[in-house]
Amino acid sequence: MFRHRHNESPRGSRAAAFTLIEIVVALTVVAVIAAVAIPTLKGMGREERARAPVTALAALVQEVRQRAARENRPYQIVFERTGIHALADGFPAAQREEFLKALDEAITPPPGQVIERPAPVVTVVETAAPPGPVAIGLSAPPPPEPTAPAPPPPPPANGPAPAPEPAGGPPPWHPPWTVSIPLPDRSECEILFWGDAEWDPLEADDIRRWVFQPSGIASPVRLRLRTEAVEIEIAFDALTGEVTRERIDFLSPQP
Repeated sequence: MFRHRHNESPRGSRAAAFTLIEIVVALTVVAVIAAVAIPTLKGMGREERARAPVTALAALVQEVRQRAARENRPYQIVFERTGIHALADGFPAAQREEFLKALDEAITPPPGQVIERPAPVVTVVETAAPPGPVAIGLSAPPPPEPTAPAPPPPPPANGPAPAPEPAGGPPPWHPPWTVSIPLPDRSECEILFWGDAEWDPLEADDIRRWVFQPSGIASPVRLRLRTEAVEIEIAFDALTGEVTRERIDFLSPQP
């Protein structure tokens, strides 16, 4: 007969257990790693948020250069204190409010106009007609007789006849191509063009224009964007429009 002793522990239980000292050491290591990693991750998120407008501007510069060369017409990027706008050259307004008003009027369709949108592509699949009974002694109804067009209205007694409207109504309205990049709230933006002696802060009603010729050449420009926590500076090449220099500084710790 076999007897089971309750006071004997299973083999290996002492080797598999953790002592209190080992648990405390492991928790201390985890706490140290978390204390180092969390501020780093917060700083990376803050840097990404600060870089978002600059990253969008770098991609927009390449698109503006390509449009200017493809359409053989100048394009421009306009800087103002609340945003960055890309559009075709024009809009001679020298003040911010006038420029934004003209831009809003340009992208707003006139009353009664139809906005042209690309027609959906419909795929037609031809299938064989199912067999059915053949009608005997029946003929298709005759086509309707064409109706004569209505006569034009008589000319007025004291003037020439009005010009007829084009067939199908007014032509569709084509909105101009524009792209706007909003700047963060309570941010400061400064521009330095080639030949400027000092940075030009965009304040109040100021605007600055960066024109791209059909050849793709534009004046070298540097942009400095400052928020409450980050200051980032970026420089663009005159020939390629690519970023040649970038600097980012953290001004205050992350709350």
